[in-house]
Amino acid sequence: MKRVILIITLLSMLLPMGLNARNGGDVIWSYFADVENPWDWHHVRSIKNIADVNGDGHEDALAVSENDTLYCLSGETGDVIWTFTADPCFITRGLTSVPDLDNDGISDIVLGTIWGTRKVFAISGATGGIIWQYDTHEYGTGGWIYEVAPMSDMDGDGITDILAGAGGDAHRAYLFSGATGTKIWEYSPGPYAVFGIREVGDLNGDSNPDVVITTGNYVASAFRTIALNGSDGSELWNVVLTSTGWTVTPIGDIDSDDVNDVAVGTMDGKVIAFSGVDGTVIWIKNIGGTVVDLYPLPDINEDGIPELLPSGTGMSSFYCIDGLTGDVIWSTSAADQVFTSVAIPDISGDGIWDVVGGTGFSSCLFYAMNGLSGENLWTKNMSSSVESAWWIEDIDNNGSSDILAGLRDGWIYALSDGNPVGVDDTIETQEGLRLYQNFPNPFSQNTTIQFSRPAGCAAHTTIKVYNVIGQLVNETELDPMQSSFTWDGTDLYGITVSSGVYLYKIISGTYSATSKMIYMK
Repeated sequence: MKRVILIITLLSMLLPMGLNARNGGDVIWSYFADVENPWDWHHVRSIKNIADVNGDGHEDALAVSENDTLYCLSGETGDVIWTFTADPCFITRGLTSVPDLDNDGISDIVLGTIWGTRKVFAISGATGGIIWQYDTHEYGTGGWIYEVAPMSDMDGDGITDILAGAGGDAHRAYLFSGATGTKIWEYSPGPYAVFGIREVGDLNGDSNPDVVITTGNYVASAFRTIALNGSDGSELWNVVLTSTGWTVTPIGDIDSDDVNDVAVGTMDGKVIAFSGVDGTVIWIKNIGGTVVDLYPLPDINEDGIPELLPSGTGMSSFYCIDGLTGDVIWSTSAADQVFTSVAIPDISGDGIWDVVGGTGFSSCLFYAMNGLSGENLWTKNMSSSVESAWWIEDIDNNGSSDILAGLRDGWIYALSDGNPVGVDDTIETQEGLRLYQNFPNPFSQNTTIQFSRPAGCAAHTTIKVYNVIGQLVNETELDPMQSSFTWDGTDLYGITVSSGVYLYKIISGTYSATSKMIYMK
């Protein structure tokens, strides 16, 4: 058996001599989303990571440009793996990578488009070909797709299903079979656009995950947050907002009733926490501007609840909002409007997730911030507004995740995190055995772990889940042909575990590999 052991301590000795030494924000690679005419748009609307699709053992990158192209780029080099031609998504939430939909062992992609096509596409991660598509022109002139998101398997075929929210004549929330694109259910809130849609956990006690949507239009009656039964799309509760609801995210149980609650971002600058049981308001925080996106930051103040990172337009500061109370934990002044703000695995070396984001229109900077304090780790001047940001596994070999950024002028970047190599970190990999990052991560209901065994290996295989102090939480024996495993957040006795960081380890014969995941109830 061949083993490749990379001892980070050795690298820390070599770094002073210049080996792989990069500062925060240094460009690892870049790619330009070109246009035929200089007056055409090529904004990078969304950028995400995806588990390895080209077989080089590294995560790859996805980017949607206003030049009507979805790019799949090598995470290691930035080279084009494939392209897919269609209208772009509206905002970053119109693109997502999902666990394998077409049973080829490779993660796939879902894209929701605007302008003329107005479709939901399921796209092969391996080839860029269409697995299935849904055309909203089933209803009149159709409608823009504002968000697509994964949903736990609801039709019993073992494949992740797909949520989508549409406006225009479509004005519906949809749940599609991830395998075929068949509609499992659809829900119309009235002639209102569905801007946000997410799986949020079981709200009604039927042991199936449910869904919350946010809506809006040009009349006050359209401003709503609505909970839907995940099994059939029927309405569970429906509450009125003071303006359009742009986005929604689950935040765990903050009112201690054993049911997940949700947070919503609105056009009039509010972040609002609602009870998952009946939609009762738990807290409201007004930060101004328009809250277009709201991403979780894994719990930094040890209260068991993730924090919230709002972004959008008209905001001149980055905010970290306490998910439990709605208080501002920290705010960091920005050079301009905060267009994007997302969590990234620890790059500061304190063991806590950090934050990256960017600004535009006039002052275009990229920021990396300490997740605990909001302190700037580094900033980088950019050539145009920072439209989108995400993270990708370590590609500069310093032991920390790196950063993806998409700009309004069409540039796509992989940036170094800038974290110096630690003296105590050891990375061990084994040739032929690949263990991919679980998805979704963080997760609140179920998460899927994908892996591939060495060629010809048919050995007994086990997945083990541990807590951070090394106690065995769950153990499952896998079938010889199995290449993925879905964990529902329960222990060996079927009891739901606490929110926190967990380790998952695959053991196949004499091979093994380990990674981390975050569970948020």
